[in-house]
Amino acid sequence: MSRTVAGFVGSAMAGLLAAVTLVVGGHVAPVPTAAATPAPGAEQVPWRWWDGAAYQLTHGLADPPGINRDDCQPAADRPVPVILVHGTGLNGGNSWATFGAALAAEGYCVWAPTVGAPPGPGGGPGSVGGIDSLTAASAPQLAAEIDRVRALTGAPEVDLVGHSQGAITASYVTATTRADAVRTVVTLGADPARSGEGPPEFVTDLLGVLSPDTARQDAEATRAWLGEEGVPFARGVRYVAVSSDYDELTGPVVTPQVPDFVDLRVLRLQDGCEIDRSGHLTVLASPRAVDLVVDALGGPDDQPPRCVPSDQLHGVLAPVPPR
Repeated sequence: MSRTVAGFVGSAMAGLLAAVTLVVGGHVAPVPTAAATPAPGAEQVPWRWWDGAAYQLTHGLADPPGINRDDCQPAADRPVPVILVHGTGLNGGNSWATFGAALAAEGYCVWAPTVGAPPGPGGGPGSVGGIDSLTAASAPQLAAEIDRVRALTGAPEVDLVGHSQGAITASYVTATTRADAVRTVVTLGADPARSGEGPPEFVTDLLGVLSPDTARQDAEATRAWLGEEGVPFARGVRYVAVSSDYDELTGPVVTPQVPDFVDLRVLRLQDGCEIDRSGHLTVLASPRAVDLVVDALGGPDDQPPRCVPSDQLHGVLAPVPPR
């Protein structure tokens, strides 16, 4: 564990700059979610990384199909609900159109809350999340969503999938308050080796502008994430990090040395598929990333993950075949 949360948290916060084009933005009133909406089929999964933002813009900021269906009850072969956690400057809807639809099509009950939105009326769908305090806003809001989803479904545990800052939030909440309620943490666009000393100076400065008086508190509080074990991982929880060598913020990820009690796998998109060059944002619509996450959550590991040409700017560059 020679590298620090500084880079891990800093990379996610820097995603604010890369994510500006996805932000629907503004303080908007929450839009009720249609709980009775059926799950999309596999043929309805969108494969453009901006599809979530486009859907919100054309549907009154509503959630894209597949996520936040509060009437969803886990099936016997998909007993664990999935909560998707967005990154900096994004929200649940514009981040997770692809993963939400794909997981729902696989039979999962999927939620994608918006956490860390600025105080005030902008905390609903379409708002800008991940820019308030990690420890005072995003983390307790995610913990509350975990509790809510467990109450709705009766499931004893949930699985978390986090992107960028959402990976930090998911890991932090799991390690500090909800280890007994989380089965698996899957991360995208984050380096699991970087943890421990809080965000770097430029990140705390940025947070100090976006959310005054919270940045320094977050930097100190995240040190508690390590606990007595000295690592940001909880006992009894599975961790899977899906990485891309072409991620503009993390770069290539190397499996860190961790204590024996840590159950961690690092999966590289390019292993067996060098033509998937997904970047920090385009990984959100990578068919290979979707398949690796499905497998990590207990899906059909007897089928190889798809290999579709993708790049850092456009994302998927060819038709996506069924798996």
